[in-house]
Amino acid sequence: MKIAIVIAGVIVLAAAALVAIRPDFLKPASLALVKKSDIFGFSPGMTFDETSKLVTQRRYRCQGRSAYVLDCEVNGAKVTITSDETDALHPIRRVHAELINPGSQDAAVKSISEQFNAQAVKDAREGWTWTVGRGLKLSYDGSALTLADEAGQAKR
Repeated sequence: MKIAIVIAGVIVLAAAALVAIRPDFLKPASLALVKKSDIFGFSPGMTFDETSKLVTQRRYRCQGRSAYVLDCEVNGAKVTITSDETDALHPIRRVHAELINPGSQDAAVKSISEQFNAQAVKDAREGWTWTVGRGLKLSYDGSALTLADEAGQAKR
């Protein structure tokens, strides 16, 4: 009986040491690659109802510019959410966030790449671009981020 307790203790200590050395050991492989595909919780494809719930839950200060364009103030950033006016669920098609103090462009690009788990591509017209999530296009021009569902827009 004492030997079983000692063996169980050694196994627990080995597992604790492994987790201390490699914290990602217990994460499922599918979660390791997923980072984010939203800006302040807003993501193309979200319905009007989901957007309204998010605004209410997070207590964002928003006002409608028109029936399908919402302007919000989130952590000092001006965020504009544009929804599809032809679809009955009015899903978000584009999220645009003007950042107040983005810092150096190289540091911002590196941080964005890490957060979205995507490789940046330099684009002469739009600055930096990434493909994130389920084929969404993220772009950064040095002062603003834009997340859009270009595949969904091309289908219409």
